[in-house]
Amino acid sequence: MRKKTTVTLILFLVLVVTASAQRIYWGDSVPEGWNGKWPDKYLTVPEKTSYERTASSAEILDFIDTMRWNSDKVYAFSLYTSPQRRNCPAVVLASPRVTTPNEAARSGKTVVYLQGNIHPYEPEGKEALLMLTREILLGKMTPLLDNLIIIVCPSFNIDGNDTLNFNEGTPHLTGTGNNSQNLNLNRDAVRVDTVEVAGLYRTIFNRWDPILFFDAHMMGRVQHGYANGYATCTVPAAHPAPRSYVFDTLFPAVREATRKNFGLEVFTHCGLDSQWPPTVWGHDQAIWSNEAKFVANTYGLRNRMAILAETPGHESFQRRIYAHYALISEVLNFAALHGKEMQEICRRADAEVVETVKTKAESGLLTNFLAGKYESWGKVDVLAYRQRNTSELVPGTSVRAKMAAHMLGEPELVKGVEFMTKPVGTASAPVPRGYLIPAELGFIAEKLRIHNVRVEVLQKPIRVSGEEFVVDRIGQGRGGGYNMIKLDGAFTRMPDREFPAGTFHVDMAQPAANVAFYCLEPQAADGFAGSGVLDAYLKSMGADRGSVKYPVVKYYRILE
Repeated sequence: MRKKTTVTLILFLVLVVTASAQRIYWGDSVPEGWNGKWPDKYLTVPEKTSYERTASSAEILDFIDTMRWNSDKVYAFSLYTSPQRRNCPAVVLASPRVTTPNEAARSGKTVVYLQGNIHPYEPEGKEALLMLTREILLGKMTPLLDNLIIIVCPSFNIDGNDTLNFNEGTPHLTGTGNNSQNLNLNRDAVRVDTVEVAGLYRTIFNRWDPILFFDAHMMGRVQHGYANGYATCTVPAAHPAPRSYVFDTLFPAVREATRKNFGLEVFTHCGLDSQWPPTVWGHDQAIWSNEAKFVANTYGLRNRMAILAETPGHESFQRRIYAHYALISEVLNFAALHGKEMQEICRRADAEVVETVKTKAESGLLTNFLAGKYESWGKVDVLAYRQRNTSELVPGTSVRAKMAAHMLGEPELVKGVEFMTKPVGTASAPVPRGYLIPAELGFIAEKLRIHNVRVEVLQKPIRVSGEEFVVDRIGQGRGGGYNMIKLDGAFTRMPDREFPAGTFHVDMAQPAANVAFYCLEPQAADGFAGSGVLDAYLKSMGADRGSVKYPVVKYYRILE
């Protein structure tokens, strides 16, 4: 009798769970009224135009100004002034109101930075962030500010946002991918050639020191069945603890919560190989490199947590906004609950980097990675459509359709696909106790400081033992928006040598040691040498004609 009652109870619970299961929204579908009901003055441009338009820079400023006049929990400031003399607005959401990094630090709350529109032809993140700002300041998400300080930059590429071009579907007009100098800001993370990225680093990263950075993007026409794809820093040179926490703890929790609370399936930002059934689900297929050139990857080198997320490009504008709104909401909910733990992981990583350099670097046995590749974590099941998206025209128009008919329904579950997202180092080099940089390379010292690397100027000569790199040949490296360089050569032991006062000195016993290593090592995949920052200087030394010595020296001991 007891067994029969137990079985009956189990069946009843299964029926209850099944009946109350969260509906999953596929294709272009979204829940009705998902963005709430707001007075006209609080509506975003897409909401006012049935999702046919996206906000201009002036309309973004107007929206933020409305928030300022209707909430005491917001502080607005300019992140940078663009080459076309536009101010890039950012807002700090906090309760009570916070206006300085020192106030934020004293609060003990976790600082999170949310960014959209680094590529303005991907405007859904921008619009989702404006809606979230409204909800956090004036709606049901205000309790997040009990534990978080949230900095929002809805439109990071402000010049590109207003350089309008035609778009397929909605919004009808969007900005361009590059800035006004025709540079891709998400390829400038190491080089820091642009006003925009330098402003981000100096104003947000170096001063406010966010524990978590979220960067919103859009992919092209994909074959997978997910509403959003997320990735974290995969540079092998980064401290593994922050990125492991994001990948192993935050992502699974956020995936489940997004399904439960928003009815969306989200998963890792990957692509499929070109066969059916697919055999690979990997970062390489989604152009997510384990080089540092992307802002989220470089931020991971600072021992901080970073997320990049991309919605499918073939879905409707409203659907893409909803997908970012949902994912960012759950990332914020997670950070509000686990912020202290996240802070502790990052601070501990800072301390470990410093201590490891102090105790191991002088031996020459401490190493770090220069480059990497992706290997498989094992097999996973992936949602995908059997056919790729088509490019048929909307009937009666010359506009390409966004969503193919076969993608409006539920995708198939493909089982046993290789999960190729595990970052593995493929080349390494010793980490020195410090670097010495000639006085004439002041521009290198300045770039390092923008990266938050502490650079000193020798006040008196020092004598060191170390090694120097002999460049035998300058070769062509990878692509990625810049002329990538590969230096062929080798390190040789340097005779004990004195360096004069005025030389720039990087003591590696600092939290930013991994950033300094990646930027300064001559054979790092896309460090300063690899990304071409030193190309002109090396050629002026004759490196394109014969062997020369790389100008940055690494030392292991300072001699008395």
